[in-house]
This record gives sequence, C-alpha cells and structure tokens, in this order.
Amino acid sequence: MATQVRLFISAGPHEDPARELLGRALAELPVNVGWIIKRTPDVDSVAECHLFVVVIGPDISAPVGLEVWWARRTEKPIFGYASAANRTPAGQVFLQENVTLDWTRFAGLPALRRAFLADISRFLLAHGERYGLTVVEGETLRGYLSLLEKSGPRPGPETPLTEATGAGGGGVILAPGKDDMRGARLIGDKEP
Repeated sequence: MATQVRLFISAGPHEDPARELLGRALAELPVNVGWIIKRTPDVDSVAECHLFVVVIGPDISAPVGLEVWWARRTEKPIFGYASAANRTPAGQVFLQENVTLDWTRFAGLPALRRAFLADISRFLLAHGERYGLTVVEGETLRGYLSLLEKSGPRPGPETPLTEATGAGGGGVILAPGKDDMRGARLIGDKEP
C-alpha cells in the first residue's frame, strides 16, 4: 500500500503567508498522493517526517534553528528556501551556520511556490514507488516539472491570500483510492 508523504514545514511566524502558500500548492500537484503536513513548533514530528522544508525570511526565530538541527541529526532530506531580502544579524548567522544546505533563494512568493513545486516533483519522481506513483502519474509529473522549469510567475494561485484559510496550519491531504478515507470529511461539511 502507498505511503503518505510526511512533510515538515519549518518557518517562523513572519513566514505564515509562505507556509500557507506551500500547503495550498501541494494540493495542486497533478498526482494522487496523500500528505501529512506538520509545522513549527512541533519539534517531535521532525524525526517522523520523510521530507523537511525550511523557509526563512529576513530573520530567524525559535524553534526553527532547533528543528533544522534535528532534521540534520536524523538525516532527513532538507529543502531550504531563503528570501532574497536583507537579513538581520541573527538571520545572517543562521545561514552561515547552515551553509552546507542547498539553499534556494526566492524574490517573492510566486518564485518560492515554483521552486517548492519543482523540488517536490523531483522528490516524488525519485521516490515514486514508496508513495504509490503509477507510471502514468510519473510521466504526468515529469511534464508538469518541465512546465514549471520553463514558466515564469503567473496570476492566480501564486498570488498570496489576503487572509489565511488554514492550509499553513498543517493537516492531511488524502489520496482517493490510495488512502483509507473512513471517517474523513470535506472541509465545510457538516458532521453526520
């Protein structure tokens, strides 16, 4: 049976719009994969994740440093995204201390979204069997990745929301036909 991808998104409170955007972006992927998304400040979940994502803006805040340390200590794949903004001294030190991470710089939320979706697509292609990707889904994802790499910013989902809808707070995205959906309900549905 396919495994849900356990993703941890580490970001300080100032990066809530970015975290919200990344949570929404996962649901846009053209493949049927389930996700379990955890977020700062749930340090205990770092050890259980399959993939660790860290997003930093101009400054770093606790417990992001501890979460990155724990992800490195438990040898998790880490995708690091750093805004192109000028950094505070603490933010500069954090990047210097973690220079070995392959940081992707982004100028704004649209660039972050594209980089994140491209990295997630590559991750899924590399681990497709574990997460139950079919051959057709793999080819669809390769085409999607190719389009992402060729495209520039576009209006719509890349534009940040004026208010959060909950996608940045962690959660579960079910893959119909692959995940057990007993007891699941759509957001907005009334209790049975």
